Amino acid sequence: MRVIGLELIAIISPPILYGLICLPLSNALLAQYPNEVNSLGGTHSTPLVVATELIQLFSLIVCGAALQGIAGHLPRFKLLLLGITVEMLVIAIWVEAQYWNAMPIWHHFVFFALIILGLAIGSALADRWRAVRT
Repeated sequence: MRVIGLELIAIISPPILYGLICLPLSNALLAQYPNEVNSLGGTHSTPLVVATELIQLFSLIVCGAALQGIAGHLPRFKLLLLGITVEMLVIAIWVEAQYWNAMPIWHHFVFFALIILGLAIGSALADRWRAVRT
C-alpha cells in the first residue's frame, strides 16, 4: 500500500510543482515588459521567449529531482518516470494548443523537448547527488 501511495504522489506532484514554480516566475518576467506581451498573454520577443524557456527548464528539472526524491527507490521508477513524462506532455499539448498563437511556433516544440529533457536531467541529477551523499 505504501508503494501505491508513493506512486500516486509521484504522479500528481510534477504538474502541481511545475505550476507553483513556473507560472509565477514566467508571469513576473513578462510583467517586467508589458509592451512585449500580446493580448493572449504570450510574447513574440525572442529574448523573452528564451528566458521563459529557461524558467520552464529550471521548473522541469526541479520536478524531475522531486520525482527522484519521492519515488526514485521504487523498482518501477523508470516506468513511472516515462509515464509522468507522457502525462506532462499531454498536459502541455492541451495547454499549448489553446495558446498556439500567443508564442512563436518554434517555442511550442522546444517546450515539448524541454519536458522530456528536464524531467530526465532533474531525476539523474538528484540520483547522482543522492549517490554522492551516501
